[in-house]
Amino acid sequence: MNPTWQSDGVQLYHGDALDILSTFTPNSCGSSITDPPYGSDAEFFPHLLRVSTGNIVVFCKPENQFFKPDEYLFWIKTPSTKNFTKSCGRFVEMILVNRRPGAPFNNLHWSQMIGVYDDRHIYQVVHPFEKPLSLIERLVRIYTNIGDVILDPFMGSGTVGVVAVREGRKFIGIERDPTFFEIAKLRIQGGLLGAT
Repeated sequence: MNPTWQSDGVQLYHGDALDILSTFTPNSCGSSITDPPYGSDAEFFPHLLRVSTGNIVVFCKPENQFFKPDEYLFWIKTPSTKNFTKSCGRFVEMILVNRRPGAPFNNLHWSQMIGVYDDRHIYQVVHPFEKPLSLIERLVRIYTNIGDVILDPFMGSGTVGVVAVREGRKFIGIERDPTFFEIAKLRIQGGLLGAT
């Protein structure tokens, strides 16, 4: 399947992640960094194992650990003023890491290796589940090398793609929502042009 849009080491696909992933050749991507919709993660994980040669980094809620990871990381999310009437709120999201043999693990300053992060957005977000750029940047630097291909089959507004191009990686992104696909494309184009 041909990408919907591509440029300078970036391939973006507009469509359903599982449909598009099923057309990828085995071992055709490097690492995967993604934040799948809750409930779909177990269904797509075998596809990530098939196409990824590098590490697989996946955000999930704590009670939905759909594979046994090699590492558990935690993101303390920004507190919210939502009205919790039927259950208590939770401001922790897990990051499961499947480390592949021979895949990168880069040591940063010790303060970046603690596994519990509280990064905040310092800009207006455009997607309801958008992750902070600084959090994704840390994961990209630890679990991939310059020149690697990073796959995000649920790219949303393109945060992983923005960081990938800024950090000298190649990027393959998939998004089914047409509005967010266009937003991601514009943000990644800005990254390719050196914009912040």
